[in-house]
Amino acid sequence: MIADLLRDLKEYKDALVLLENFQNDVVLMEFDHLPSGLDANRISFPAPARHGGLIFIGVMKGEMTFSIDYITHRVRENGILWILPTHIAQLVHITQDFKCWALLLSKSLLEENGHSSSRSGTPLIPYMQLKKTPFCMFEPEEFRTLYGDLQVLLTRMKQKTHVFYREIVVDTLKIFFLDTGNFFFSRKENIFSPVLTRREEIFANFLKLLSKHCTGEHEVSFYADKLCITPQYLSLVLKEESGRSASLWIQEGLMVEAKGLLKMPVISVQEVANRLHFPDQSTFGKFFKKHAGLSPVAFQKAKNASRFPDKKDD
Repeated sequence: MIADLLRDLKEYKDALVLLENFQNDVVLMEFDHLPSGLDANRISFPAPARHGGLIFIGVMKGEMTFSIDYITHRVRENGILWILPTHIAQLVHITQDFKCWALLLSKSLLEENGHSSSRSGTPLIPYMQLKKTPFCMFEPEEFRTLYGDLQVLLTRMKQKTHVFYREIVVDTLKIFFLDTGNFFFSRKENIFSPVLTRREEIFANFLKLLSKHCTGEHEVSFYADKLCITPQYLSLVLKEESGRSASLWIQEGLMVEAKGLLKMPVISVQEVANRLHFPDQSTFGKFFKKHAGLSPVAFQKAKNASRFPDKKDD
């Protein structure tokens, strides 16, 4: 998750003023405004992707536009956006003066400490509430408090010789969660979890199933059976709730996974086809080219070229 995100942000790397990594489970980053000469309107952002962990992005200045499960959200100064492991997310646009911090948490760390993004939810902020409303605007003083929590976390992350290194990092992280939950629930509209309609519940449960099974299950009937409804009704609900059919959601989920695998440094197209349970490499190649506009091999070459721009041919 972390390596992919940093690689995808290569055009923005010169604005990275802070990067601290804790055992590949916690990463804290801070981005300053865009370097002179880089036009925000000309930046090519990565395709929609599922990052597999929990990501918080706090907007310190300017504004960003983010797509979460293909719904667009605009977050301005003092706003915090959260991306859950089940979300398909894409950064769409930032303003020229954009400045932010980002906190990345691995899924394994969340599960280890009882903050898994399962349907049962976290003890601080219910999962479905976060999923339905993936950002919150905070008062300036609240935002400063949360940023201060992250500065304490940064100090702890640097104390690598501490005998209880992991414990002090995790406990400091919990303070950030507690303060976030406190400010979040201080708003009346957030006291109660949102009541989902039956169709919204089907849509949410479908996305959860898709994130878990899309690599192995490619048929609409599988997801409909799990939800105890017909494939036709599932497609109708998804079309009305999202504007996309069940088949399209499955195809896009597969493409997200395929692109993520093909970005790995050493992996063959055959292995990707196997991991995604395609009958053979040829079938996978045709599927990928239909949706990406180029073959898996060409996609890999393009990614390798961008990863090693100064590499010369022998």
